[in-house]
Amino acid sequence: MDANSLWDEINSLLKNDFTAVSYRTWFSNVKPLKLDHDQLTLQLPSVLHVEYWQKNISSKVIEYAFQLTGKDITPVLMTENQVKDEQQAQAEPLLYPTESDESDQLDPNYTFDKFVVGKQNMFAQAAALSVAEDPGVTYNPLLIYGGVGLGKTHLMQAIGNYMLEQDPSKNVVFITSEKFTNEFVSAVKDSSHGGTEMERFKEKYRNVDLLLVDDIQFFSSKDKTQEEFFHTFNELRNDKKQIVMTSDRLPNEISKLQDRLVSRFNWGLSVSIEEPDVATRTKILQSKAKYSKISITEEALEYLAKQVDSNVRELESALSQVKAFSDFNGGPSRINIPMVKSAISNHDFASKVDHNVDIEDILEGVSAYYNVSIDDIKGKKRYKEIVAPRQVAMYLSRELTKTSLPKIGEAFGGKDHTTVIHAYDKIKRALDNNDPQIKDEVADLKMELLR
Repeated sequence: MDANSLWDEINSLLKNDFTAVSYRTWFSNVKPLKLDHDQLTLQLPSVLHVEYWQKNISSKVIEYAFQLTGKDITPVLMTENQVKDEQQAQAEPLLYPTESDESDQLDPNYTFDKFVVGKQNMFAQAAALSVAEDPGVTYNPLLIYGGVGLGKTHLMQAIGNYMLEQDPSKNVVFITSEKFTNEFVSAVKDSSHGGTEMERFKEKYRNVDLLLVDDIQFFSSKDKTQEEFFHTFNELRNDKKQIVMTSDRLPNEISKLQDRLVSRFNWGLSVSIEEPDVATRTKILQSKAKYSKISITEEALEYLAKQVDSNVRELESALSQVKAFSDFNGGPSRINIPMVKSAISNHDFASKVDHNVDIEDILEGVSAYYNVSIDDIKGKKRYKEIVAPRQVAMYLSRELTKTSLPKIGEAFGGKDHTTVIHAYDKIKRALDNNDPQIKDEVADLKMELLR
């Protein structure tokens, strides 16, 4: 089955889930591009469409694709401009990415004055500003760690933007750890054939004033890359050049990260960013509304802040959705609480309550209830007797904990977050349709876990 035929079948199923107006708005200009390695690439008209799809439609596509093919197929969403950029990059291949590569560039919007400070990120912001004002001296390296969408990358890039604002001649390099790894692997292959790419690779990363490395947890298990980064790190620090990194956890919690790297990373300062409280979430929404010129009452912003308690990306996505809903449904000139309630009523933005239940509790409870081993629940077997309990366990993990989707997937044997979405939506749909067996099973398990 190719991309067009699969999309046609999914599209016909999606028509039943939306009103005619909504369907025209969100689906009329969708273009299937390719189906490759269980990924269905779709072109959407705008960034707003991508944001709306990520929150409200992608999980449905995953579900229907699974019904049609029996495979976990992930939708990859791209705007027309992104497609053009990718096509141009493929038409003009490079030996390795240079400093002019767009993905190496700092986002000019990631500045200190646009970073909303609250008590959960105040220390991290202060440390980052201190490093920006006195690079290579105060805290070197600086590691900013925390969950997805909390502002780690924003704060890290703010350091780079600040340094360049003070002195445009400074050499600032921003790179994800994944891309660093890919470039290193490419350089090794080139060198094995007598090429000079390794020299250029070292020149790029060892002759900088500031090196910004995003998501260092990706270095896990990559021994050769870790060795190269170790030498890069040492050379930069010995030259008093600043290193700033982000991670989703502390270095000593990253599996298969070499002890010598953990030791080096601990030479500096590690600061965490936690999930924002209601007051900070409200300030973030106020800033986003002002920047995006969204007319909305303060009461509506505070109400929305109380409903979305996960991270900054979710907050911004929720506000964009509210704005789109108001525009498409002829809302008031200034968005109010009733409009916000209508916009998010059918979506999973509701706050989760901390029940002091963790995923291990849920796995043990589900294992005992269904008489299925925890290893099978975490494993890859697709027997109905195992798949159903696994999906219930994933549903409960999302309902009863504040754990992010990627971390839930990791707790279930390294599953992809889209698998968690598929499982959650399947159980939720069964509950919404009053499936008596699922309702009883979920109710029994909740009662036992919350006892």
